[in-house]
Amino acid sequence: MRKVILLSTLAVLSTAMYANTLNENNLSVQLSVQSQIDQLNQKIEQLQKKQKRTARTLTKVKIHDAYDNIKWNIDFRTAYQRLEYKRKNESSVQNPSLFTNRLWLGMTASPVRDLIFKGQLAMYSTWGGNNLPQNDPFENVNWRASSKPDNLVVKLRQAYFVYTFNKDSNHPISISAGRRPATDGFLANHREDTENPGSPLAHITNMEVDAGMIKVANLFGLEGSYVKFVAGRSYDNINQASYSGTPYTDVNATDADVNFFVMPMCLYNDGQYDLMAQYTYINDFMGSNDTTGQAITGAGDKHMGALSLEVDGLDEDIDFLDDSTFFISGAFTTSVPKSGYRMLGSKNTQTGYSFWTGFIMPDMVTDNGHLGFEYNYGSKYWAPMTWAEDTLSESKIATRGSAYEVYWNLPILSKYLSAQLRYTYMDYKYKSNIDEFWAKPTLQDGDPTSAQDLRLSLRYRY
Repeated sequence: MRKVILLSTLAVLSTAMYANTLNENNLSVQLSVQSQIDQLNQKIEQLQKKQKRTARTLTKVKIHDAYDNIKWNIDFRTAYQRLEYKRKNESSVQNPSLFTNRLWLGMTASPVRDLIFKGQLAMYSTWGGNNLPQNDPFENVNWRASSKPDNLVVKLRQAYFVYTFNKDSNHPISISAGRRPATDGFLANHREDTENPGSPLAHITNMEVDAGMIKVANLFGLEGSYVKFVAGRSYDNINQASYSGTPYTDVNATDADVNFFVMPMCLYNDGQYDLMAQYTYINDFMGSNDTTGQAITGAGDKHMGALSLEVDGLDEDIDFLDDSTFFISGAFTTSVPKSGYRMLGSKNTQTGYSFWTGFIMPDMVTDNGHLGFEYNYGSKYWAPMTWAEDTLSESKIATRGSAYEVYWNLPILSKYLSAQLRYTYMDYKYKSNIDEFWAKPTLQDGDPTSAQDLRLSLRYRY
């Protein structure tokens, strides 16, 4: 019995000792595994921290790349045009096949978020042409330097900076200076198939100019309202010859610098209704000497004004009208000659007026194509500054008489490739506006009484 008890006791003790050994071994294994897990966790944490640092570095690089480099864009258009003019003496001239190339290279740079630079280089030429302007009254000014077909020379169309501050207030302010985005402005953007219009109202201003600008937002307390104060120079009476003894000085006592002040403003814009207005004053404008008949600056002053309304979406319950746009605009121009000078061939103050309306609708054939219909009317002394308008038969907006236009804007490959078919007919009741500085508006035998411009174009944008 004692032997059994002893053997049993030894067995229990052995089992306990073996179990204890197993527990110790398991604990050792557990501690080893836990140590390895802790080490792996530390490595994972280190990798995560490194990944975060790398992500922050990449973000900084992306921000640097986004704001510290010039971003380029391309706008290239090639077009076929047919032109025809009928004259007062019943003769006619035409060009049945004129081909043009127009290239815009856009630049954008923003080193910091509130400061941006924008520029645009332009080339506009005819196929196989060498048509440098001869005896062009605009040859020595830059009003339409890159807006009419010339040659293969690349010219500066736009170059300006914009700095915005006071952004947290009710009236953010922007300042800008340079060669302004003063062409293809409000309302003209439809016929030009451009989503974002230029700065001024196209009814009275469509020309390349250099100026400074101050913009104040929400000035009128109405939704989307703002006002811009723009001042610049459109003609500088200087001797630019570097070989002269007095370069870059005023040399012609009969000429004067031509300065302008423009005040474009948005009175209200809620996304559907956009009401715009503009007043323009130009001092020492061009005209003619009453004695010699010589074309000259300093002949008098000019005032212009316009009020334009655009309605985008006429009826949201009808798909056809919800995707249609209607606009209407009225404008005036007043010429005030000085004593001894003439403007528009008159010694007296003369005021002209104009009416412009348009309707743009879905073409009902394609997904995103649109048809546009426009009508313009100008009176005898109507004389806007629209020489850079992109119609080869002179400015249809400046027509003294009636102008009719229809166009079809057709996307081909998304927003990158599109086509336009456009027909413009101008019925002149008075002389064309090309030489409005000095000429009487009365039609002469060699003057056109009508002009037609048919254009088919393909446009690549990226």
